[in-house]
Amino acid sequence: MSQANQSTNAHQWGTLTWREIDKLDPDRTIFLLPTGAIEQHGPHLPIDTDIFNSNSLVNAVAKNWKTTDQTIDSKVIALPPIWWGTSPHHKGFSGTISLRIETFHSLLSDIFSSITQHGFYRFLIINGHGGNAGILNASTGELSESLGVSIPTYSYWQSIISTLIELGESEIGGMGHACEMETSLALYLRPELVNLNELRQDLPKSRLALSCIDFRQPGFLGIPLDFRRDSREGVMGDPTLATKEKGQRIFNDALLAANGLVKSLFETESSSLKTSHFSH
Repeated sequence: MSQANQSTNAHQWGTLTWREIDKLDPDRTIFLLPTGAIEQHGPHLPIDTDIFNSNSLVNAVAKNWKTTDQTIDSKVIALPPIWWGTSPHHKGFSGTISLRIETFHSLLSDIFSSITQHGFYRFLIINGHGGNAGILNASTGELSESLGVSIPTYSYWQSIISTLIELGESEIGGMGHACEMETSLALYLRPELVNLNELRQDLPKSRLALSCIDFRQPGFLGIPLDFRRDSREGVMGDPTLATKEKGQRIFNDALLAANGLVKSLFETESSSLKTSHFSH
């Protein structure tokens, strides 16, 4: 690896050699895995929105870690993302690629079993797709038994609900999918891919009282969605209220929360992250 690559990409697993990875200290290295989806995001956002957001967050944490907190002698490594997620509710629209639940679980199992084989045990999954949340919790629970490692996982918006409440101008239901929040993030991170001529509000009133899809206040009742049935063009929310400024605040607050979480995980004793099944 050239010196230039070391300075710019040393936080990315894929740019390292096996010797460089082999030299990492398991006690002082945490690996971040971005998960998301390749699925329709209405007529105005690209289909890789979910994985792009979580991958951008993970890489920002890893790249800036040393300047974020110099009190801890540690490394943060961004793993290659799992591009696809479980998105059967979006398959009514072109562009969606959905994994079966067992496929997604197998990917997680194979990835973490490969890495733990060499003694690593500090991990964090940062998720960008709501449809993955259930299988992530179930899979990490199973992996705790089979691999002996407790793998924390969360969806990035869960850490910034107060920010979303403060910034949100839409009624509840306006931050659901391809919405005020996700469109704001896109306007900040890659505005050239937002089709401003296609921004339209879509709030399915008939379902809000039962199973509200909103990052700020999710409904208590889970009803399997079908976006072809439940939306006009694949949107649930109000992207017309999105702004670049909101997106910048959302991303920066999510980054601040992720940095704090990584720091707390480094401060967590190894015994709290390993179970009796861990073999190293």
